[in-house]
Amino acid sequence: MATDLVSGPTRSCMREISSRIELSPLQACWDGSGFTPGPPKDTSGAQRKRLFSSYADHITWSDPEQVTRAIAVFERMLRAYRNEVERYTGSGEETPQQKWAKELDRIRRDFEYDGYQITDSLRIRKAGERRPDHERVDAELYTEALRVLRHARNQIERLPSTTRGKGEEDIRDVLLVALGAAFAGRCTAESLNGAGKTDLLLRIEDRNVLVGECKVWKGASKFHEAIDQLFGYLTRYDRFAVLPLFIHAAQPKPIVEKATQLLTNHPRCVSAAVPDDNGRQYSFVLRSPSSTPWDVEVALIPFVIS
Repeated sequence: MATDLVSGPTRSCMREISSRIELSPLQACWDGSGFTPGPPKDTSGAQRKRLFSSYADHITWSDPEQVTRAIAVFERMLRAYRNEVERYTGSGEETPQQKWAKELDRIRRDFEYDGYQITDSLRIRKAGERRPDHERVDAELYTEALRVLRHARNQIERLPSTTRGKGEEDIRDVLLVALGAAFAGRCTAESLNGAGKTDLLLRIEDRNVLVGECKVWKGASKFHEAIDQLFGYLTRYDRFAVLPLFIHAAQPKPIVEKATQLLTNHPRCVSAAVPDDNGRQYSFVLRSPSSTPWDVEVALIPFVIS
């Protein structure tokens, strides 16, 4: 008899986690995975546990290909669960981040029994399996590029004459200068990628480490279109994107709240990180519309343009 690559106790751990994720994000974790739900064999628990079982009970856990797809679902579930934990302020001395750290430690112990490790970025890997160096480097470069954009935004807002009266492309060119200076000219504008020309493209060693689509806020419907437009510029090798949002308003906060809500509620949104209101960067994971979808980290960075 073939040996399960993910044991029953580990699957039970994930089933328990499913009960702590809202129903819509939980369903999104399974959407596009290639699994078809069926009648759950384990009918105990409420709706979310039964949803988990309707998929998990019909997976062949000794099949490496099916397990690889299931692990990808588990990674999305962990990100969704982390968001739920960190949103809850709770009471007492323990912060949401401390609570999540304890939860992650407990989950890691379950997966270690099956020979898996969970990274800090919530990737699940076989023990001893090394993350490709370029993945680590690209993630670090993406983080640095976002830092450059945030600092450029802060400086633009301190010196409003820099962008006063300028349109979207002119403001984009200011960001292009900032990224070009930080990355030795390797950021370009209006670059062909995917199905069109993206506003900002940071390509290093023949890999895209940031794809950006700049937008002036013109209402909810236009912003929703911008999200779909961004995916038109992404290929399956693109994992990191940014939406610089230019806001011409004396009171930008309601617009930022509306934009983050639209991203959180977007049908492709897998998870939304706890808002960073101090840094004014809002991070999401969105799934591509492809028949064989992949996940993309998308950062929203609002700019207040005088």
